[in-house]
Amino acid sequence: MDVKVFDNYTKAGKILKDIFAALRVRPGDKIIDIADTVENEIIRKGAMPAFPANISINEVAAHYTPTPNDEIVVREGDLVKIDLGAHIDGYIADAAATFCSEKNDMITAVQSAVNAAMKSMVPGKKVREVSEVIESEIESKGFRAIANLTGHSLDKFIFHGPVPIPNVRNGINYEFKADDVFAVEPFATDGSGTVKDSEKVYIFSYLKDHNTRLPESRQVLSLAKKDFSSLPFCERWIKGITPLKFDLAVKQLISAGAIQPHPVLREAGRGLVAQAEHTVIVRDKPVVTTV
Repeated sequence: MDVKVFDNYTKAGKILKDIFAALRVRPGDKIIDIADTVENEIIRKGAMPAFPANISINEVAAHYTPTPNDEIVVREGDLVKIDLGAHIDGYIADAAATFCSEKNDMITAVQSAVNAAMKSMVPGKKVREVSEVIESEIESKGFRAIANLTGHSLDKFIFHGPVPIPNVRNGINYEFKADDVFAVEPFATDGSGTVKDSEKVYIFSYLKDHNTRLPESRQVLSLAKKDFSSLPFCERWIKGITPLKFDLAVKQLISAGAIQPHPVLREAGRGLVAQAEHTVIVRDKPVVTTV
């Protein structure tokens, strides 16, 4: 990894580190205000959002981002998962934390799991060994790791790379190599241990070009490909289109296979979910860009 690439990864990571260090989530806060604040701060600090801010509460595990007129408010005792991405010239930092107005052992479990996992991400270590560490840490605290959510490799403008890091024991023998970049993200629950798609979709990403008669569809697809560099986007980021026309546009583009929907994910047993995540550059002494 050359110096410029390393610097971009670490600068993007430090931006997220600083944002999380300053972030406060309190009962009564509107989640759209949180999302707007953190996304604007990423830009102000010299990066771009790598994906819309995910703000997922209680049994919602991932992929909820506020709609333009979202009225959801944080309540006392809510488990609020905030997952942020920042990139500089396509080099991505990905980090997440869970906030709660009350002490919560599930948060402790995922923090312990991510800390233990990061220490073991050295050249020659296998994915299955890191996954075992994650699941063991979560189980030791009395919770279940979510089986069908994973960490993932990162590359330039590639948010979910081809190599996963499952949060449960598995047989993946991929050996980490020096300068591999991964987001490791344990999820814990007191529910069934799996997530399922909901009918709600608020995040999308570009897949391929497509000719369409609807001008709003052409506008959305053009922005998805060019302005967002094929990284995930949401309705809040598309200006000048009414909610109804945006909905029609994305439905048409999904049907054509031009964009990919990322449905809101809920815990299958309606259990609560906590998450922690950091970005790691694999070395003999792992470089955690977001800490």
